[in-house]
Amino acid sequence: MAHNSISDIAQAAAEYTHAAFHPTGDAAPPAQWAVPLDDQHQLGMAINPQDGSVVLTAWRRAFNDATDVDDLLGEALLRRGFDTRMGAGLIGGITPELGASLSLPLYAACDAQPLQAAADALLRELDRMESAPGSDADAMPIVPADARGVLGDAQRAERDLSRLAQSCGLAALPAGARQFDLLFDDLPGRITLHPSNRLILADFFLHDAVALQGSLRRAVIKSALLINQAALRGHAYVVGLDSRDFVTATGRIAVDRLDDDIWPRWLQYQVTQALDTRALVKNLSLQDAEISFSATGGAAAVTPGELA
Repeated sequence: MAHNSISDIAQAAAEYTHAAFHPTGDAAPPAQWAVPLDDQHQLGMAINPQDGSVVLTAWRRAFNDATDVDDLLGEALLRRGFDTRMGAGLIGGITPELGASLSLPLYAACDAQPLQAAADALLRELDRMESAPGSDADAMPIVPADARGVLGDAQRAERDLSRLAQSCGLAALPAGARQFDLLFDDLPGRITLHPSNRLILADFFLHDAVALQGSLRRAVIKSALLINQAALRGHAYVVGLDSRDFVTATGRIAVDRLDDDIWPRWLQYQVTQALDTRALVKNLSLQDAEISFSATGGAAAVTPGELA
């Protein structure tokens, strides 16, 4: 397999972001690409047209992926995604042919140097998770400011958030408020203004995974990672695990893209995806399944609590 240097990949990634955010002429950059860094790692990028972002992704081939134990690396990726959603916004996923992945959405064109630093941070994080998947990182990977995009106007963003709350039937938010709660039947959610003042986040809490163990838990983790990998090429919808072990769903959209028409359609999309994901998790975890056992060989039935 031909390898590439991380500096060459970063240069190509920088040119890709500039072509994606500042297109010229009829030549459009490819929707996605990936190249090998070495025998264990790959780096690549993709355009997410619905989110208005370009995604930098690092892959690592998983080696400790025995099917008879919990997927600790996968859980670490999902927790990292939830923990960093208000900061770097990292997304853990999996591609069967490439392995486990960690992605960083970018909302502005970047030069090669900050992209190389970001790619190196993603690779180091993947290696750390593979070697010690059960450990918690002291801090999120350092992502250069140039790779995060510029900050928006706080007061204007807070006014926009209050307007969105009122459109959901809530009272106007107090000055300085940066989040509000929603409830769709039995689905609890929270709308939050990102610290950058440029993004709105919608979090939905889908399922308590504390009791899930073994193959059932593994199936839920793998499915969440596959959902994340697919979502990176479409809508910004990410599944994660929070500190309470709740399976969560997070969507994000730029504040300047929201108006009275887009906001309800975007929110309804997030709710629909969250409900579908919760139904999938319940099915995989066998919740509400009716399992019956029948005696064979003519054994007499025994009433529960009765001595045979």
